Amino acid sequence: MARGTAPHHVFFYVPNLIGYGRIVLMLLAFNWSLRDWKKTLFCYIGAFAGDLVDGLAARRFDQSSSFGATLDMITDRVETAGMLSILGALYPDWIMAFLSLLALDLFSHWYHVYATCTVGHHKDAATLQGRNWLLRMFYGVYPFFGYLCVGTEVFYIALYILAFNPESPAISALCWYGCFPACVMKQAVNSAQMFSAMNHLAIRDVSAKAP
Repeated sequence: MARGTAPHHVFFYVPNLIGYGRIVLMLLAFNWSLRDWKKTLFCYIGAFAGDLVDGLAARRFDQSSSFGATLDMITDRVETAGMLSILGALYPDWIMAFLSLLALDLFSHWYHVYATCTVGHHKDAATLQGRNWLLRMFYGVYPFFGYLCVGTEVFYIALYILAFNPESPAISALCWYGCFPACVMKQAVNSAQMFSAMNHLAIRDVSAKAP
């Protein structure tokens, strides 16, 4: 490796340091999840908010990186998977529903990222050209994207709070009227994303084998 090209400084980019902090908060939230809901809520929301802050830091300090983008994406998926697993433990009658949501989230995101990694960024309009219309609307209309992503996470958080405070009318209203529609639409997007990516990869396989 040529002098001056050592990659280690990338590990210390400001947004990546924020990403490490998100992981610590996420693990603390998981640790306390069944014992102390207030500590869990504080840490989980802190980890979730860090997803917004690290993007701002990357732009502010001009420190965008593939390492950081991958760190951010994996942290998001693990964080959501952890919360869905916790909800399965708190609502045992609905454990299969939560595990199905977890599986759909992982399948859809990893198929989508793999299908687009050789073309461009997985959110870019050029990369998504010709793909499912719902998928293009999701990534192309930022308010819609924000409502579905934030609303789905807040729905899970609200369900978590209600497991310990079932009589809270404000949290119940936020959960079912404010955020449940976002979660339903997000699952529709996840399904469209998964099947679109699967189809894209199958077409690529057929093209590669064509004489």
